[in-house]
Amino acid sequence: MNLIGANIFRFVGLILLQVFVVNQIDLGFLNSYISLAVYVSFLLTFSTKISKYVTMLVALLLGLSIDMFLNTEGIHASACLFLALVRPYLLRRIQTANPLENVQELTVYTEDIQKYALYSVLLLGAFFFWLFLIEEFSFLALPLILVKTVLSTIFTALLIIIGQYLLYRKPKN
Repeated sequence: MNLIGANIFRFVGLILLQVFVVNQIDLGFLNSYISLAVYVSFLLTFSTKISKYVTMLVALLLGLSIDMFLNTEGIHASACLFLALVRPYLLRRIQTANPLENVQELTVYTEDIQKYALYSVLLLGAFFFWLFLIEEFSFLALPLILVKTVLSTIFTALLIIIGQYLLYRKPKN
């Protein structure tokens, strides 16, 4: 029950952080190129022990919650579902000697930093590419979509990794 309560607290906390803090950050002229999505860290750190169907349901609820606050008509829900769909395949590809079935949540402390950074960047890249593709809804805007994807992925990955170092404790071995 402790894990469920912690996940509910993190779920609500990340949504509130995204809506009331991160979305209020003014990046000046970069606002049209960089979109910060720290709420996605919930899906990045979500337990690998939970079935993919529950993960998809949680991703849908997370995306719909953000869509409700931002009035974005389902594009965040679609991108979160896409991330949850791609995640198991990516996890199998970057499998380490440490079996992922034994990990409660994926953080910079449960995986080595290079693998976690690669995992985060690839998933965030897929998430942002899908998000911006749905937002623009045109392959003619592909250069703009790619620029926004790269910039948003880099800055969001940095925020998430720094946040994990600040908020998570190193597990005792």
